[in-house]
Formats: sequence, C-alpha cells, structure tokens
Amino acid sequence: RVGQAIFRFYEKYDNIQDKNEVITTSMYLVALLNLSGIFLIVLSAKPLTYFVFGDYDNAFWLILFSFTLLGQGFMEIPMTFLRAQQKPWLYVTFSVLKLALQLGLNIYFVVVQDLHVAGVIYSALFSSAIMIIILGAYTFIHTGWRASVAKAKQLVSFSLPLVLTGMISFYITFGDRYFLRLLCSLAEVGVYSVGYKFGFLLTFIVGGPFNNIWDSEKYKINRKENAREEYRRIFLGYNLVLFLVVVGISVFVKDLLKIMSAPAFWPAANIVPIVLAAYVTNIWAGFTNLGVMLEQKTIEITYGTLMAAAVVTLAYLVLIPRFGAMGAAWASLLAFGTRCAWVYWRSKRLYDMGLAWKPIGVLVLVGTAAILLSYRTPDDLLVSLCLNTAIFVISCLSLLAIPGIIPVEYRRRVMLIVRNPRYILKTK
Repeated sequence: RVGQAIFRFYEKYDNIQDKNEVITTSMYLVALLNLSGIFLIVLSAKPLTYFVFGDYDNAFWLILFSFTLLGQGFMEIPMTFLRAQQKPWLYVTFSVLKLALQLGLNIYFVVVQDLHVAGVIYSALFSSAIMIIILGAYTFIHTGWRASVAKAKQLVSFSLPLVLTGMISFYITFGDRYFLRLLCSLAEVGVYSVGYKFGFLLTFIVGGPFNNIWDSEKYKINRKENAREEYRRIFLGYNLVLFLVVVGISVFVKDLLKIMSAPAFWPAANIVPIVLAAYVTNIWAGFTNLGVMLEQKTIEITYGTLMAAAVVTLAYLVLIPRFGAMGAAWASLLAFGTRCAWVYWRSKRLYDMGLAWKPIGVLVLVGTAAILLSYRTPDDLLVSLCLNTAIFVISCLSLLAIPGIIPVEYRRRVMLIVRNPRYILKTK
C-alpha cells in the first residue's frame, strides 16, 4: 500500500531532491513498521504457535521467519522506485535474480542439506538478505540518506486508508468460501474455487501488467494539456484488451474444463463469466480512482470498500442458501460493482477524466451476447470448440463494423489484413 503513495508523491515533485526524499522516507517508514510487526510476533510467538500447531515447538522458527517481513519491505520500495523511474529491464533483472536466489537456496537447503521446513526458512532469510544488500545499495546510491518528516506524514495519511481497504478487500475476496461451506457444502466450495481462479487469471495477465506501468504513468499524463484525451484513449484500449480476454475465457471455459478437470467441476463454467465481470468492475475502480488519488482522499476508497463489504455480506446470506456457488459469484459482482460506482462518482467530483462510457457499453453488450451464445453450443467437445471459435471470431470482427469502438485508421488496417493476410508483411 505504501507503493501507491510513492507513485503519487514521487510524481508530485519536480525537484530531484524531493523525489529522492519520498523514496528514502518510505524506506525508513517500512523498516519501522516491519520492525514493529517483528517485535509483536516475537512477543506473541508462543501463543501463536500453540494456536496454530497445538504446541510450542515451532516458536523459534516462527520468530526466525518473521524477519523475512523486514526483507519484503526493503525489497518492495526499491522495486517500486524502479517502476517510478520507468526502468523495466532493470526491474525484470532484479526480479529474475530474486527468483533464481530463492530457487537455488531452496534446492540447496531443502534437497541437498535435507533441512525440510528449516531449509525453507533459511532460504527465505538468505535470499532476502542478499536482495536487501543489492537493492538497498542501488536505492541509497541514487537517493542518498536524507528523509523528511513532512513527507512521512503525507505518506502515512495517504497509505493508512489503503491499508484498511486491503484488509476489508480480503474479506470481500475470500469470505465467500466461508459462507459457502457454512450454508452449502465443501463440494460447492470446490466448484466455486475452480471458477474463481479465472478471476485471478484476469488480474494476472491483464490487470497486473497494466498497473505496473499505469501506477506512475497516470500522474505524468495528468500534467499534459491533452490529459483527458489520453485517458479516454487509454481507457478504451484497455477495455478492448479486457473484452478479448474476458470473452475468450468465457466462451472457451466450458470446453477447457471438460479437457482439464473431472465432471464434478464442470458446473464451475457457469460462474466464470460472472466472476470475470466482477473483476472487470474492480479493474475499472482502479483506473477511475485518479481523482481521489490526486487530491489525497484515499479514505473515499475505504468508504466504498466498507459499503461493498456490507453489500456482499447481505448478498451472501440471501443468495448463497438458494443459489450456492452462483449466488456467491453474483454477490462478488454486486460488491465490486458497488465499490466501482462509489469510487468513480467520488473521483469524478474531484477530477473528471473525461472517460467515454458509450463504447464500453457496446463492448459489454457484444461480449454478453457472445458468451450467452457459447453456452447454447452442443455438449460434443469438438463441435463445441468449432462453434465457440466461430462465435469468438465473429464477436471480435463485429467491433470493426461498429463506429467509435476501434479508431478508423486501425480499423482500415485490420480490414486490409482480413482481406489479404499478406498485407501484414507490408506494414511496419
């Protein structure tokens, strides 16, 4: 959550010294917070160990593992700094190095030394220590050691509501499993969990990579004279990508589950489009929250999340007993939709991004029609795959015929490629 504050205040200042102070102050704040967390874990290690494992034998290992918290914080800030600097190749290099260290040390301690759980903890500690030295050296060489009390207050006031938001969001995201188990059965939880993974997949392949750039880029765009025009163009392009992924997953998920899972999990296909729709509204909320971010009113996101938690709790109690996993999926859509509507409304009052929703509505209608048609295909796997492929291709090509969705110049190029595939070799 400190990462969002770093992007906001790093781009707020023009002076390089102020920018550097944002980073160093964040490092000190995260260190202080994580050390406080480690201190609390050390004090409560024995009760926690007894509560989790039923004995006190693992208290030492819990204390040792808690020190990785410090490493995670110290690694997060430099990696955020790299994103703010827009150095993707260096970011990837450090990420690969971190992964290689973790894998190599895991193999050494767990496989070679046969240390089991202790080996995993040693691996985490040593890999964190090495990365702290490397990333810390890189960061402090570029930023220096100077911090700012005033900036610390700004970072804390900006981040605290987001911390609370994250805690409530955890309930909204994972509370449905508890209610399904309580009000239905473990079998229903299993079906729902399979379908819900496709929501995480959307975040992993679209939302996450986009946010790696957008978190800092949106503030740079805000300084431009044509900022609203750029926001509008990016939002439409983003939703075109979401359309391709959401419709692609939803249209083929029924066939995919037949290939990859047991028949007991095939009903999960019915909830996938609803879960994906919920995550689309969650992605929209993350895109349209610029107003509250610019004005440092992150408490508005917390208010929206609190309302979403209330909505989802009521929806769980009403929908799950009657509709099971399908009811849980609709509850998630209602919750994420509520937060999206609130965040968009409050942000627009503070800063209007000038987003055009009519083309998005068209995408929703075309996508919904394609998904509904795909669920009418026969049960025969080969026939279903052929028909669903046709549905997906036609739904994508139909966007070319609808004005205002795809820019004219791109539409013309796509049509030329469709008519003559060799044209793609002539384009640069």
